[in-house]
Amino acid sequence: MKKCSTFKDVIAGRNIIKGQLYTDDGLVVKFDQKGARITSIEWKGQQIAKDGYIAGRCANRIANATFELNGKTYHVDKNHGKHHLHGGSKGFREINWTLVTQTADQITYSLHSPDGDMGYPGNLDVSVTYTLKQSGELSIEYRAKSDADTLLNLINHLYMSLNGDSSASGHILWIDADYYTERDQELIPSGKLLPVEGSKFDFKKPKTLVPSDNYDDNYVLKGKGYRKAASLSGTASGISVDVYTDRPGLQLYNTNSHICLETQLFPDAIHHDNFISPILKAGEEFYSKTSYCFNRKK
Repeated sequence: MKKCSTFKDVIAGRNIIKGQLYTDDGLVVKFDQKGARITSIEWKGQQIAKDGYIAGRCANRIANATFELNGKTYHVDKNHGKHHLHGGSKGFREINWTLVTQTADQITYSLHSPDGDMGYPGNLDVSVTYTLKQSGELSIEYRAKSDADTLLNLINHLYMSLNGDSSASGHILWIDADYYTERDQELIPSGKLLPVEGSKFDFKKPKTLVPSDNYDDNYVLKGKGYRKAASLSGTASGISVDVYTDRPGLQLYNTNSHICLETQLFPDAIHHDNFISPILKAGEEFYSKTSYCFNRKK
């Protein structure tokens, strides 16, 4: 890879602008080192997504901001009432990552999280690589390694509004899931998996998302390995996105203005034996991939 040291460079005849990837069809993805985030995704000048920060070490919630690991109790940052959310108040989304390399279609950021960071054990090294293909596929590859057992659940919290009007209305959603994880009013899972059939959580067939239903829920994705997990389309713009991932869960979250489809391990997984474990063993090399494939009707 060519080291990115200047604001603008030229590789293989294409302009390279620091912190930006783009397609010839007008899809532009802009990045910032804080949180290794996607600051904006625009298609021909129309913003369709924003603020896709990386959350970690352990994204989503940890009940009571405490967990046991190898016989020791750890207390992590309480930043969501009495609970822990998205790695804490100074989690990965609040840190300036290092820009490692950038090419015409790829950008990589890295981060060192020291032992004790937000209460987590182990020195952890993390990198995230974004790749944008001319087809409109934006892939996110996560890599991590720790010198001690720790917890890890990395996500991208991309906020999407595919009609370009900063509204969650007018979107059709499909999620490949028969179950979701039951939660309480504080958004902490009970450990039970409930069927989506016939409920507001049922997106097994594409249907219009109703923003007032206020989703902040984890879906149990069908299948294993890297596969298609969800699709979202804007009815006014003709823009759609297909989500592919190797993760077992997908958090559907919406505000009145945006929709998030966050691929992940299940929330509070450290406290539920029937959930896939979030423990990253010392010396183990972690890798995961999620892609957002953007399309536009001609």
